[in-house]
Parts: sequence; C-alpha cells; structure tokens
Amino acid sequence: MALVTLTDTERQVHPYDFQRRDALERARLRLLQPILEVLTHRMAGSLTSSLQTPVKVEIGELEQQRWDEYVSSLPEPTFLTGASVVPTGGRIVLHLPLALSMALVEIRLGGSGTGATPERSLTEIEQRLVTQIAHGVLAELPRAFAPAMEISIGAISSVSSGMFLPGSTPSEMCLLVGLNVELNEVVSQAASICVPLVVLLPILDAIERFDKVEVAEEVGTAPRRLRDRLLDTNLEVRVHWPEVWLSPEELLSLVPGDVVRLHRARSMPIVLSVGDARYCEAVPTSRGNAVACMVVEP
Repeated sequence: MALVTLTDTERQVHPYDFQRRDALERARLRLLQPILEVLTHRMAGSLTSSLQTPVKVEIGELEQQRWDEYVSSLPEPTFLTGASVVPTGGRIVLHLPLALSMALVEIRLGGSGTGATPERSLTEIEQRLVTQIAHGVLAELPRAFAPAMEISIGAISSVSSGMFLPGSTPSEMCLLVGLNVELNEVVSQAASICVPLVVLLPILDAIERFDKVEVAEEVGTAPRRLRDRLLDTNLEVRVHWPEVWLSPEELLSLVPGDVVRLHRARSMPIVLSVGDARYCEAVPTSRGNAVACMVVEP
C-alpha cells in the first residue's frame, strides 16, 4: 500500500462548529439543483453576450454559513454586488474575486484575460465595467427562479469590501453557491453567490408544494392512463370456420378453382376468439366488396 502525503497547498482544512446545525437538509438542497443549473446556464449566456467570448459556468460546492462568517471570509479588497429580492426580502450577493474581475475587464477591453492580476483594488473605470457585467448576471435570477416562484430584483449596489456590504443579521444562515467560471476556454476562475434563507425558504416551499400537486395528479391519472393504453393495444382476433373432413383421395384431387363445401348453413354462427379464448359468436356477411362477420348473441 502506497502512502500519499499531501503538501501544504493540497491540504484544505476548514474549522467546523459541531454545535452548529445546518439550517437546510441535503434532501431539500437537492430540490434546488435544477434551478441552479438553469441559473448557471443563463449566467454563462449573459457573460458570453457581454464579453463577446465563450464563457462556461458550472456549479461548485454548496456550503451553509452564517452571514458574519461569510463576510469575514471575504478577501480584501474584492468585488461584491448585491441586489434586494422582492417579495421575499433579503439580498442576494454575487462575489467576483479580483482575479476574475481583472480578467473580465481585460476581455471587455479586447484582451485575452490571461494577463497577470495586479495587486491592487479596482479603479473607478474598472469598477464600472465589472458592475455592468455583474448587473447583467443578476438580471438572470428572476428568469431562473420563475418555474418555482415569481421574484424580481430591486436595488443593486456594488462595493469593494464586505465591510460596506448591506445585508442580513450576523446570525442569519445563508447558502453559499460556489461557481466555476471558464473564460475563452482557457482561463478558469472561481466566483460565488450568497443567498440568505429568507430568500430560499419561500422558494423551497413553493417547489415542494408543486411536487406534491404533481405527484397527486400523477397518482390520480395513472389508472386512467393505464386503462387507455390497454384499450389501445392491438390484439389478434380470429374467426374459426367449421372443420371440413376430406378423404385423402378427395384432398389429392383438389386443383385451383375447386370449391370445398363447408356443410354448414350461412346463417349458422361461427366462433370469434381472442388468443385461445372464446369471446363471442358471429355470422358471415359482407360490407360492400369486403367479406365480414357480424357479432350475434349466442
């Protein structure tokens, strides 16, 4: 057995409070997966349109943090833009670290986005350019959440530090959605969205109500749909003519054009069966130029 030793850069150790309980169970978080996938797809479309270059956005890790933990973990300086959510209240915060923000500015001005990141905060012009791009991303939120709940985006503000970020109470739990952003199929950067529970809980409740109604409708319509499918199934139906007995001499003497008598009156019923089961009786008849049989009472 080989012993693998991790370097300092490979170790990712995070403090964990065992007395803290996550506000949302994993089962409820999974309900958000389709919405988050739609959101990242729409974010990629908005960034592609703004930058005129291919952009891919994927969901990263989902983590639950208190608001004060989230703010204290943000780097200084950085880029943050927040938007109030109507009618749930609360603010959704989009975090674009400086490395990603600088790459966005470089691409927006015609570069490749692969240049070295300067160790400074954004200038006023750079801040405005990133703000325009971030506003386009936040504008996709209502469309992504529309299948579950109608929301709208209110006032939007951008800051360079978590200290100036208006938000929730320090103890309020938030969902931190990690984002992997790939620019020009070359540059890969990290970003995140912070969504407080005051925004998430009404949306999750709406999703669960919708799922319950959908399941109830599915249960109610299942027997009817099964019956309809059964009634549409094609079955092999046979009409059994009476047996005719011929001697070997008579059988061997048959030639094309000979008529074999059935020795049975035309008005006498014959058997109509489904598979090997007798179903009803019928009598030979005709409809136009077609030979048919008419069902009769036994």
